Amino acid sequence: MKKVFCLLLITFLSAFAHAETGTVETISGGPYQITTNDFGDSKHSVIALKLIGMTLKSEVSFIKQGTTFIAECVGNTNSDKNGNRAEGTCIFTDSDGDKYKLNFSRSNVIGGSNPGVQNWVGMTGKFVGATGTCTYENKSQIHNGVVYGINPVRCTVTK
Repeated sequence: MKKVFCLLLITFLSAFAHAETGTVETISGGPYQITTNDFGDSKHSVIALKLIGMTLKSEVSFIKQGTTFIAECVGNTNSDKNGNRAEGTCIFTDSDGDKYKLNFSRSNVIGGSNPGVQNWVGMTGKFVGATGTCTYENKSQIHNGVVYGINPVRCTVTK
């Protein structure tokens, strides 16, 4: 029984001993589709967006520098006397078709700088089993009635 327990313990520990952790930096941007409902003392909006982006830096083997991706996102914003917040989820697809998702939460001022956090979760292919946390700063601008945003992101990812 001791031998079986020791074998299981060694197998369990060796699985964690090979974990890879590193920093990944990306940038993405594109137009936002926003539908806003104004209730007088508060506003609630639904945001849908499709972004294109690129990996600027990567310290992990499963994400290569220069890799491009498409992000499809759905979120919502709430603006009231307590402030402006945006939350949602983005599904990222890289050039190989592999996917991961980011759940985001940030401040929300159109035309401003909005710091936030993201939780990184691998979904398919090379990203399965990967997790991470990110900080980012959404920067937006209105042009001809359309809101455009750019998102520099820095993540610590483990697989």
